[in-house]
Amino acid sequence: MQPITGPSWLSSERLTEVSLSRRTLLGTASAGVAAALLPFTAAAQPSYPSKALTLIVPNPPGGNTDILARIFSVPLAKALGQPVVVENRAGAGGVIGMTAAARAAADGHTLGLGNLSDLVVSRYAQPNVPYDPAKDFVSVSTLAKVSIVVTCLPTFAAGSFQEFLALAKANPGKYKCGTAGNGTMGHLCLEALQAAAGLDIVHVPYRGGAPALNDLLGGHIDLLIDGSALSQVKAGKLKALAVTAERIPVLPNVPTVGESGVPGFSFGNYWGLLMPTGSPALAVSRVNAEIKRLLEQPDIRQQLENAGFAPFASSPVEYAQALQKSYDQIGQLIKKAKISFD
Repeated sequence: MQPITGPSWLSSERLTEVSLSRRTLLGTASAGVAAALLPFTAAAQPSYPSKALTLIVPNPPGGNTDILARIFSVPLAKALGQPVVVENRAGAGGVIGMTAAARAAADGHTLGLGNLSDLVVSRYAQPNVPYDPAKDFVSVSTLAKVSIVVTCLPTFAAGSFQEFLALAKANPGKYKCGTAGNGTMGHLCLEALQAAAGLDIVHVPYRGGAPALNDLLGGHIDLLIDGSALSQVKAGKLKALAVTAERIPVLPNVPTVGESGVPGFSFGNYWGLLMPTGSPALAVSRVNAEIKRLLEQPDIRQQLENAGFAPFASSPVEYAQALQKSYDQIGQLIKKAKISFD
């Protein structure tokens, strides 16, 4: 039987030549395809962050949100390898700043630092709030939670929160209580407290916790429900009557409102980072991972506790779920207590 052969022009020498030519052609083509794909690969997996980040604080300098921003901005910048620039954009109970954060470019380089006042209460207090946290933001991570502190001057007539309750009930409309503004957590806490304890206290709203604190120190108001007074309490310039949720390590001997004549009362706040909807998943996961690492560092935890915060880390999904739960619960509270923000 004759061996099966190919066409006569495919000699061994010709086969070698063709084989080499084919390999050369394929190699050249592969190199060309790889070169052509390089820009697309780089575009699909860009380095992050590629420039400075802006951290929008929707409150004035000196308040709790600003304090948190200052605690995290420098170590977060070191972790990410890019500056983190804190930008205070105060007004309208946090709405101005959070609106700016929602409308920023969705490239992962703008973060909003919000709390329940900015993200939840404001939507009930101001029906025309131009953002919806569930639609206009992607949750990144929680940072910290806190009990709100009820403070007064050391010369105030009441030496304890129980004594204050007695005075307030005996003198309806006499005492003035400051908060960081209409629709803030301090305001809502005051309204909830009045409903729970049957009080009549005059609400004095400010544009942030710092100016409210200044007026309390100046004797223009009787009480302040806000977390920004903590340093003044530790310095002895103010007296803490109670905390509104759980006791805090930095003020271990200050009782809760629930322990001081209003059983079952508990009202706290928490903060978190968000990005505009459409921000890259890579940016969200990277910042979340870095925040979790920072919250494990003893020096960061100590700074938070010294400022009255409790470290509070979460995944993006957990943060989004917490916001929705808070929105539902606060809505029920507002309806039940018939709270008006006018």
